[in-house]
Amino acid sequence: MRSSPLIFLATIVALAGCSRAPVVTITNRSTNTLANVVVTGSGFSNRIDSIAAGAEQRLTVHPRGESGVRVAFDADGQHIDTGEQGYFEAGGGYRVAVTVAQDLKVSVSSDLRSY
Repeated sequence: MRSSPLIFLATIVALAGCSRAPVVTITNRSTNTLANVVVTGSGFSNRIDSIAAGAEQRLTVHPRGESGVRVAFDADGQHIDTGEQGYFEAGGGYRVAVTVAQDLKVSVSSDLRSY
C-alpha cells in the first residue's frame, strides 16, 4: 500500500501547522528605553537587554500549556512589574501583543493567527 506513507506525511505536516509556538511582541510607545526586560510565563523566561523608545522586540516562546505573560523592566528610574496578564496556549499560533504606553503602563492582548 503506497498511500500509507503519503497519509503519514500529510498527518505530520498538518500537526506541525497546528502546533506553531506563540509569538510575543513588545512595543515600547514610551519616550524611555526599557532596560533589563524579562518576559516570563508558564515554563519560559526570556531576557532582553533593552528596547529603545519607539521600538519593538519579537520573541517566540514555548509555554507549557496555558499561560499568561509577565513583563518586568527598568525605565525612568523605576522598576515596573506587570504581574501575569493575558491568556494564550502553547500551540495554535497565538500572537501576544505587549504594549508599554507613554506613562509606562502595560497592556496585553492576544489573538490567534488566521490560517
